[in-house]
Amino acid sequence: MPIKMIVCDMDGTLLNSENEIMPKTKKKLIELQAKGIRLVLASGRSYKRLLTYATELKMDQYNGYLIDVNGTSFYDMATNQRYRIASLEKEDIKIINEFFSMFNVELQYSQDEGVCTYLTDSIYDIKRMIRSEMKLPQDYPWMSGMHSWLADFRDGYPNMTLIRDLKDAPDTCNKMSVAQEPQYIEFIKDIVNKSDISKHYEFVASDHRKLEVTKKGVNKGNALSQLMDHLSIKNNEVIVFGDSENDISMFIDKPYCVAMANSLLKTKEKANYRTGGNDEEGIFDLLEKFEKEGIIAF
Repeated sequence: MPIKMIVCDMDGTLLNSENEIMPKTKKKLIELQAKGIRLVLASGRSYKRLLTYATELKMDQYNGYLIDVNGTSFYDMATNQRYRIASLEKEDIKIINEFFSMFNVELQYSQDEGVCTYLTDSIYDIKRMIRSEMKLPQDYPWMSGMHSWLADFRDGYPNMTLIRDLKDAPDTCNKMSVAQEPQYIEFIKDIVNKSDISKHYEFVASDHRKLEVTKKGVNKGNALSQLMDHLSIKNNEVIVFGDSENDISMFIDKPYCVAMANSLLKTKEKANYRTGGNDEEGIFDLLEKFEKEGIIAF
């Protein structure tokens, strides 16, 4: 059965370490779209941080889709319409805040236009020192990123705010993120998995430093299933590329699920195929292989 859809995670998968799409991969994805294969970008990022890449890949011309914020919504590039699946409401945020108030962690509340960041006293002191050493301006964001205590995501989240008291947390958000050093995040994951809170919310690692939280059943995989149903596409007609735990839900029942060489171990264990890293044209190499083997055929 011919392949009808290619799904790519973004950070650590489609994007290299410089946040760019590798040239051979870009050319190949555009070529395959022109031949009728639909492209989907699935990310923990907001759709606004995906649109530039989607346009670069000509997804607006070829009726592509975006699955954003770990499956809380999907976006139709052809019509510029966003379909919201779920969000965290006031009571959800209260429950999650109370649970994580027991730990020394940074909490992030992602919304359509921005991110609100909560810092404990000790994390605030660490960041204040880093900001001073780096001579960062006063308006530089306080939130953590994939690799460091400070990251600037204003390209997709123009409204960045800092709070020091959990009572000032927003009443609604698309997802929450828990950030700390990698060893501490592993400690947190172990406790979460043994706690009742895991029965009510999804907890997935998007990278070594961050645990992301959505409502139970809200993940990339379920959003992808809804989109595939809408487009009448079957599991064996899809190729899925990913590197992190939040991509594993998209691998379920997909024969052609692919982990990047730089993937987290758990992601590699769940994949049926592996390819090169995100800095090594891994997606291009696997697509070329599938074309030669006749898995991708026209």
